[in-house]
Amino acid sequence: MQHVIAIREFAQSQPSNRTVDRISRRIAGEFISGVLMQAGASQKTVNRKISSISSLWRWLRKRGFVEENPWEGQGSFVSAVKSVRPKRAYEAPELVRLLIADPRSTVGSRYGLVLFDLMRLGLLTGCRIGELCQLRVDDVIESQQAFRIPQGKTENARRIMPVHRAVWPIIQRRIASSSDGWIFSGLTPAGPDGKRSWIVVKRYATFRQAVLGQSGEVDFHSFRRSFATYLERASTHSMAVNSSVIAELMGHVKPTLALAVYSSGLVPSQLRAAVEALDHVIEPEVIQHLGGKLRGA
Repeated sequence: MQHVIAIREFAQSQPSNRTVDRISRRIAGEFISGVLMQAGASQKTVNRKISSISSLWRWLRKRGFVEENPWEGQGSFVSAVKSVRPKRAYEAPELVRLLIADPRSTVGSRYGLVLFDLMRLGLLTGCRIGELCQLRVDDVIESQQAFRIPQGKTENARRIMPVHRAVWPIIQRRIASSSDGWIFSGLTPAGPDGKRSWIVVKRYATFRQAVLGQSGEVDFHSFRRSFATYLERASTHSMAVNSSVIAELMGHVKPTLALAVYSSGLVPSQLRAAVEALDHVIEPEVIQHLGGKLRGA
């Protein structure tokens, strides 16, 4: 969608009879300075649009429609870059504040109940919000207290995820109440890709800002960062946790070629042992607020 918007914006700025082979570096530069930058967009947005248009020209050049790519080197205005603090994991006091808050008071009952469960599952599984919203009842392996993620952001995202005993009751409760075969029933697909997590992400941002303020250092993905942090800390307490285990639980590529290419992966009991090792490192005040459900739910 972003590629289409950028290319359409450029096309609409040009005469209708101008063909791609007549786009020079000067014309490209005039569009950047006279349209994109004059519109007041951030440097990041301008660079993203240049990259989108440039990707089309790379294809055109490969197929012989143009001789050069006039967009190469047109972006990256370093002097205009603002200092942006990187995203990070949640700190324990932030987790406690999020877990004790009732999301319904901020975003209403429908999404409040969803967020209450998603935060807990996100923290103790490290799953992306899209992966959790895409879970089906059929993906749950009740005999192992785990669920499978059949597909995700990358090929390595496919994995079996053991569920910590503190949040397994959430899965059980949602299986029992599912009306449409999804673990999180009733989510409305939205956005350009029709994602079931589209609206949930926006509702979580509203809730998080109401609880923690406007800081841009954390988001829902920070639960995944916290999960990774806890796993690394647990590796100093238990032999069950190592870099290979962490990679498999996170849905990342394995740390060595031998493991990434030739290994068939770990067995569920090994993954379960790593998840249970989190008990050594998760702060007691965080554990205290992980279970249960909202009153009236």
